[in-house]
Amino acid sequence: MTGLVIIGGSYAALNIAAAARQNGFGERITMLTEEAYLPYNRPPLSKGFLLDELDRDTLPLRGEPFYRDQAIEVLFGVRVDEIDKAGHVETTSGRFAFDQLAIATGTRARRLPLPGADLDGVVTLRSLADADAIRERLAGVGSVVIVGGGFIGLEMAASMVKAGLNVTVIEGMERVLMRATGPSLSSFIEAQFATHGARILCRTGVESIEGRNGRVVAVSTTDGTRLPADLVVLAVGAVPNIELADHLGLASPQGILVDLHGRTADPRIFSAGDCAFGLNHYAGQAIRLESVQNATDQGKATGAAIAGKEFVNSTVPWFWSDQFDLKLQMVGLYQGSEREVVRGSVEDRKFSVFHMRGDRIVAIDSVNASGDHVVGRKLLGHEHSISDDQIRDTDFNLRSLMT
Repeated sequence: MTGLVIIGGSYAALNIAAAARQNGFGERITMLTEEAYLPYNRPPLSKGFLLDELDRDTLPLRGEPFYRDQAIEVLFGVRVDEIDKAGHVETTSGRFAFDQLAIATGTRARRLPLPGADLDGVVTLRSLADADAIRERLAGVGSVVIVGGGFIGLEMAASMVKAGLNVTVIEGMERVLMRATGPSLSSFIEAQFATHGARILCRTGVESIEGRNGRVVAVSTTDGTRLPADLVVLAVGAVPNIELADHLGLASPQGILVDLHGRTADPRIFSAGDCAFGLNHYAGQAIRLESVQNATDQGKATGAAIAGKEFVNSTVPWFWSDQFDLKLQMVGLYQGSEREVVRGSVEDRKFSVFHMRGDRIVAIDSVNASGDHVVGRKLLGHEHSISDDQIRDTDFNLRSLMT
């Protein structure tokens, strides 16, 4: 078996395969995934699916007919143990030869070296299997402690508040979402959780997780607080799955090293998605992004390059998160901005925070203000100039900056 072998069943894996076919790749395509499912939509796992509001049949990104029509063979439950330089992958289902290889292995949940971290009732969420396991537990849960105030932690917190549970979020940094957004949105989100009766403890660490008969019962924080818990969720970020590439000298601690076309230092081997680290056209530097948008667009560029039709992925990074009745939409990268300017009404919970460097917008965080987000996705990739007063003036047409 030769042709293209793709390791992983992720957004990036699907888009690599689809784009390769779309751009004329006519050889065999084989996708190897450890999971038991076709590539699926992951954001609902912390929200609607967790609350049993969505059927699992709605999760697949593409149905079986797509893979059949595009001649993409998907092999389930296959773990890849090694890639050799002669052009083979060794797996739990045998050896596969490749002409070209794409590594789209994504990330795994970061674990904490804490006393009690291996107790029954201490969970993480990265996959559909994880979400299934958490759903099965919720019926007997009254109190939840979530360690980590990033997107996944907060989305799960909002879902569990909605389910009527007593929720506490522990965040070691000075505010929630500190790596993703600026102070204004963080403060707003913290206030919204307080309104819904959830407790957020920032600048707080976890000392240990307490158990009884092998089952979690409480979390002890670094300030001496003991928080009763029937369920503890570790949502402290993710670790890129780089081991296969690292063995070949193709990775750094930040991720699998790629160029703008997803190609590694080995011209036969590519990578895309959450595990890949490389130059981002918008950022102007090498970064690793964990987002559906990046996995999709980077996957498309990588698939095209595999088919011999290279193009640069110049999409402005964007993200989203749903918490309670808030639709958070972010575009751009706020790091390195100089100030924040608010447009709209924070009181009405419909506003955007513009992150500025000089007279240029570098990122926009929108709350229930999709119009600003849509404009931002088009605007931020182009030269523009805007004053703080124009941003604050909701009658000013942002689209006029694109003429």
